[in-house]
Amino acid sequence: MAVKAAFIGAGGIAGYHLGHLEKIDDVQIVGFADAVPEKAGARAKQYKAKAYKDYRRMLDATKPDAVYVCTPPFAHGEYELEAVARGCHIYVEKPIAICMDTALAIRDAIKKAKVVSGVGYQDRYQDIIATLKKLLRKRTTATAMGYWMGGMPGVAWWRVKAESGGQHAEQTTHIFDMMRYLFGEVKTVYAAASTGLMTDVPNYDVEDLSAATLVFKSGMVGTVYSACCLKGHSKVGIDIMCTDARIEYIERKSVTVIEPNHREEFTNAADFGQASDEAFIEAVRTQGKKNKVKSSYADACKSLAISLAVDKSLATGQAVEL
Repeated sequence: MAVKAAFIGAGGIAGYHLGHLEKIDDVQIVGFADAVPEKAGARAKQYKAKAYKDYRRMLDATKPDAVYVCTPPFAHGEYELEAVARGCHIYVEKPIAICMDTALAIRDAIKKAKVVSGVGYQDRYQDIIATLKKLLRKRTTATAMGYWMGGMPGVAWWRVKAESGGQHAEQTTHIFDMMRYLFGEVKTVYAAASTGLMTDVPNYDVEDLSAATLVFKSGMVGTVYSACCLKGHSKVGIDIMCTDARIEYIERKSVTVIEPNHREEFTNAADFGQASDEAFIEAVRTQGKKNKVKSSYADACKSLAISLAVDKSLATGQAVEL
C-alpha cells in the first residue's frame, strides 16, 4: 500500500521534500494546509491532492500516514501535537521550536504515541560526513571551529528574533547539530554577540554576529560563529584541528584533509536530502521496524537546547549548563 503524506506548510521547504517524494515509489500526496491558502491550492493542483484551510480538517479527512510540518519556527507546536494525537508519523523541519517546553511536549507525545519521527538535519546523510566520521576515529581532535557566516535571508519573519529564534537557532542549528553528531554531547555553553552593523534593515532585532564556546562532555572545547551581516561572501562549515592534521568541512560540498605533505578532498556522490526523506518514508512504511532515520525528534531536542543555551547566555552573560 502507498504511504499517504500530507503537508502543513506549503512553501519552499515543502517543495524541497516534495521533489524527493516524487522519486519514491508508492507515496501518495493527499493534502496541503497553509496559512496562505493560495500556496496550499497551488501545491494541491500540482500533486492532484486537496487543499484545506483548516489543517485539522485535512488530518481528519485524508488520514495521512505521514505528516510533514514545514512551517516557520514560531508556528511549531499544535500542528505536531494534533498530528501525533491522530497516530501520524511526523517529519519536522528545523528549528523544531523556539521554546524548549514546546519541543519537550512534542517529544513526549511522540514517545507516548509510538510514532516515527524525523527532523530536517539532512546534513547527517552526506557521503562526506560518513567519511569524516571514519577519518576522525583514526585521529585525535584538539578543537573545532564552526561557522554559519553570510548574509541575511529575505523572509520578513527571519529578522524578528521572537519569530525565528535568531540566526543561531534558524541557521547555525545545522552546525550545532553537526558538532554534536561528530564530537558528542555538549555540557556547557558560553556566548557573546554584537549588533550595530545592520542599521539600514527595518524591523530587525537579531544579533549581527555571535560566538558560542561549547564545552563537550569529552572535555573538548569548540567555538561556533554566526553572522548575518556579511555581503558578497560567506563561510559555512567546520574547521577541525587534529593533533596531526587539519580537516576542513565545507557545508554540503566537501571534506578536505590537510597534512604537512599531503592533501585529500572528498565530495558528495549521492543526494543527501533524498536520502533523508527515503529513510523517513521507509521507517513509516515499516512502522519503525526498518528505521534508519539519523535525526529523530528526541535527538533534535538536544540540538535545539544548544541554540536556546546560546540565547540564555547572551541574556545573562553567564555560562549555561545543559
